[in-house]
Amino acid sequence: MYRLIAIIITVLIFSSCCEKKIYCSSQLLDFAFTGFDRSEVRSFTLRRYKKGDQWGPVLDSAQFIYYGQAPVTGRPDTLAFADYRTVGNLKGIAADNDWAIYLPATRKTYYITTIFTDEKKSQLVRCGDDNANCTSAITNFSINSDWQNGGFIYIQKGKW
Repeated sequence: MYRLIAIIITVLIFSSCCEKKIYCSSQLLDFAFTGFDRSEVRSFTLRRYKKGDQWGPVLDSAQFIYYGQAPVTGRPDTLAFADYRTVGNLKGIAADNDWAIYLPATRKTYYITTIFTDEKKSQLVRCGDDNANCTSAITNFSINSDWQNGGFIYIQKGKW
């Protein structure tokens, strides 16, 4: 009887120490439009390109439309990406591709390239933890050939 209990305890101890490796995906680059009239940024198109392809064929694109509740007073000229909605497959800007944000109202395009993330490639989690995820934070990127630090950008009217 003691042997059976000892075996069960041993199995439980070793199984609780089980770890598996999960691979990290890129965090999404967060951004907001600022300095624009609302009519200029009511909608935009996000286009995904092969990384380093110098704007070859578009791999995917999605139209985003503003559905937020930003007040008209206060900071009326700043609209966050989180307040836009799409029916397309693209959910945001990640490090694995080059990107373009096209504003049809102004006919202006913002090119986002050379996206770097931190060195976190994988993480060990307990076996059986199917809800664990791992993301690598964006550390640097380029917008219209202007080098930026961090994972957030205010896309300012007239800057690029």
